[in-house]
Amino acid sequence: MENKCDNLSLYIIDELTEYEKHQFERHLKTCLNCQNEVDSLQNTWQRLSYDFKEVDVPKSLKSEVMDFIFHESEPQTQDMKDKKQPFFNLLAKQFSPLSFGITAFLVIGLIGILWSNFHLRNTITALENKVISPSQIVRTYHLKGQDLASSANGIAYLLQEGRNTSLVIELTNMPMARNEEVYQVWLLKNGTRQNAGTLKPDQNGNGIISYRLPENYLFDDIGITLEPSPHNTQPKGEKVMGTS
Repeated sequence: MENKCDNLSLYIIDELTEYEKHQFERHLKTCLNCQNEVDSLQNTWQRLSYDFKEVDVPKSLKSEVMDFIFHESEPQTQDMKDKKQPFFNLLAKQFSPLSFGITAFLVIGLIGILWSNFHLRNTITALENKVISPSQIVRTYHLKGQDLASSANGIAYLLQEGRNTSLVIELTNMPMARNEEVYQVWLLKNGTRQNAGTLKPDQNGNGIISYRLPENYLFDDIGITLEPSPHNTQPKGEKVMGTS
């Protein structure tokens, strides 16, 4: 059953419908408690001032708020700390340590992803804008077999790609190298020899080798020897092919 006394406060502030107001006034005639409360509350309510004056927001409010946000790193006085303490207390009530940790982890992860995407985009842009120099054959050498490789032939290409220079050698009809034997390439300049790598031909006697030349390196001739083992600093075996 509805308790008419519950409508007392709504009656005082005139928030009841006409029907509810009529019902409460009938109740009021027989309820001494409500009669006493109505007299007291009506006097208080009528004394409240409704003449409120609208006040403009101070122009300095924006700068004060921005200073509060961005000047965290500056030394703080005790008065500033006292003003900020309620804000941090509110955060502590809203977020548990676990939820705060998860949120911080997600924010850090998002920053990391954005940073990685930024660098990836810059890398892609740099690659797109990079001018790639095409390889160009600047010189060709014809190699002729001799002695045990008299039927062999070879050709060498000097390739220029930007600042890099490479020597590519293709050999055909080379005798098979046995066991640890290898064919070793030598570059000759003024009586000195530069090791340019080793190779073993396939079962058809064909082989190819590529060697990146040191910067500004020049040579006069190319020689190939059959060595009993790889990684020699000076030729030990028989010369089987060369440019001269």
